[in-house]
Amino acid sequence: MSDYRDELSFNKSCKLIFLFLIFISAIAFCIAKFIPDNSMLPSDENIIVQLPEDTKSSDENLDYTDDYVDEVSFISLDNVKDKGLSLYRQSMTRSAVEWFYTQITGDRDVTLAILTEADKNDIPLSLAFALAHTESKFKTHATGYNTNGTIDRGIFQLNSNSFPQLTEDDFYDPYISAKYGLSHLKLCLRTAGNKVSALAMYNAGTGRVSTNRTPQTTLNYIGKIISYQDKIENLFTQEVVIFYETQISPSFED
Repeated sequence: MSDYRDELSFNKSCKLIFLFLIFISAIAFCIAKFIPDNSMLPSDENIIVQLPEDTKSSDENLDYTDDYVDEVSFISLDNVKDKGLSLYRQSMTRSAVEWFYTQITGDRDVTLAILTEADKNDIPLSLAFALAHTESKFKTHATGYNTNGTIDRGIFQLNSNSFPQLTEDDFYDPYISAKYGLSHLKLCLRTAGNKVSALAMYNAGTGRVSTNRTPQTTLNYIGKIISYQDKIENLFTQEVVIFYETQISPSFED
């Protein structure tokens, strides 16, 4: 009887061990089936960034020439409405434009005044400076007396009757003169639709020009402005434009 009980106990133990082994095997199977191997997970060692062979890691080896040329070679000046304005509106070439026109006027304040207002009114620089030269030779205190008793003053010879709100000091201030003179020229350009008629209106008045009563003196005046404008544009091309067009590969040598 004792041997029979021992046999039953042994068989029960074997069954428990067998069930335990089956349980462990099932767990192992699940681990192998559903948990990926570490070698399949991304790691720093498996991530490789390949750089082109010519890539430089040091700032001193970086080439900024392309960006520089884009700034100063300006896509194509042949297609630009006004080369002077185009260069003046670029930070890297503005100083060259200011330098050129300062040589023309001999007065930096006069130059900056005309450049600022021509830019605001979208007037070609050569036309703005040609007008000021014909009106006053760039002299801030230029004064002209008319037969009707009115007085023209300043670099743009603003008429005392047309601008009654201005004081005498205002007329002789180049910035104020340029502000009113070039805004009036812009109005004339809009009204006339072309440069010649606009200049005639600036000089003789809208009424006389619109009724075909433009005096000969005004026609001569227009001829002087256009002639001087052509001279400025040719010189500007030789002294400024051609420099930037040819300096495609700028030199950084002293």
